Amino acid sequence: MVRLPPLEAMRVFEVAARHGSYSRAAEELHITHGAVSQRIRQIEERVGIKLFERMGHRMVPTPDGRRLYDRVARSLAELTGAFTSLRSSRMDAEVTVSLLPVMAARWLLPRLPRFNEHYPHIHVNVKSDRQLANFKSDKVDVALRLGTGTWKGLHAIRLMDEEIFPVCSPRYNGGQFTRDPSAFVNERLLIDPNVPWSTWFKSFGVQIDRKIVGNSFADANLLIEAAIDGQGIALARRSVTRADLLNGKLVRLSDHNCRLPLSHFLVHPSLLESNAPAMAFRDWMLAEVGQRPLRVP
Repeated sequence: MVRLPPLEAMRVFEVAARHGSYSRAAEELHITHGAVSQRIRQIEERVGIKLFERMGHRMVPTPDGRRLYDRVARSLAELTGAFTSLRSSRMDAEVTVSLLPVMAARWLLPRLPRFNEHYPHIHVNVKSDRQLANFKSDKVDVALRLGTGTWKGLHAIRLMDEEIFPVCSPRYNGGQFTRDPSAFVNERLLIDPNVPWSTWFKSFGVQIDRKIVGNSFADANLLIEAAIDGQGIALARRSVTRADLLNGKLVRLSDHNCRLPLSHFLVHPSLLESNAPAMAFRDWMLAEVGQRPLRVP
C-alpha cells in the first residue's frame, strides 16, 4: 500500500500549485517560504517524482505536478464539503458577506442562486457598503475587496484582476456613436472619480490636452445605469458589466483593455476553519472564478 503524504503537506501543495508560487502560498497559509518548500520536498521524496520546476523567479508545477494538482484539489474540496455539510446540516446556518454595492448588485447577486442550490441550509447576509467592514464590530465573516491584497491581520486570496474599457448603450446618440478613441473626448463622457478617463487614454497612447468633464458618479452602479440609459460613454469594469454586454444593454467601443493596478480579493480572518458556513462560501467563491473545483456531498 502506498503511504500517503500528510494531509497538511497536500494542502500546501494545492495552494502552491494553484498560485504557481511558493511565496504566494506562504502568504495565503501564513507560513514561511521555507516551510512551503519543505512540505513540497516531503511529497516529492514520498512519491519519487519532481512536482515543481523553477521558471525565472517562480516555482511552477511540472506536468506530473499539474496532474496531481487536479486530483488533490478535487479531493480537498470534497473533504471540505463533507465536513461543512456534516457540521451545519442539523440546523440552518448563516454567512455574512461584505462587499461594494456595485459588486453586490452586478457580480454576487446573479450568482447567489448557484450558492443556494449547493448549500440550501446556509443563508447569505449581504452587507454592501463602500466603507471597509470591521470583521469584529460588523460581525462579518468574509469580504470581497478591491485592492493590493494587504490588509493587516486578514487573510486575502486573489480572485480576479480588473480591467476597464469604454462602453455605451446601443441607443446612445440615436445609435450614432464613434469607436475612435481620440474622438471620445468630444462625446458625453460619464466619469467615475475612482477610475479617471485619463488612465485609459494614457494606456491607449491618446494625448488629451484639456480637462475631461461630464456627469460624475461616485457609485459605480449608478455609472453603469447611466450608460445603459444612454446618457453617455462610461469606462466599464469587466467584473461588473459582463452580463450587460452579453444581453445587449451595453456595447463595447474598443477592444483595448486597461489593466488596473488593483485586484479583487476574498478576505477573511486568518482562522476560518471553525466557521463552516464561511468556509463553504469561500470555496464556492473560488470555484466561481475557476480557481478550485466545487464538490458538495
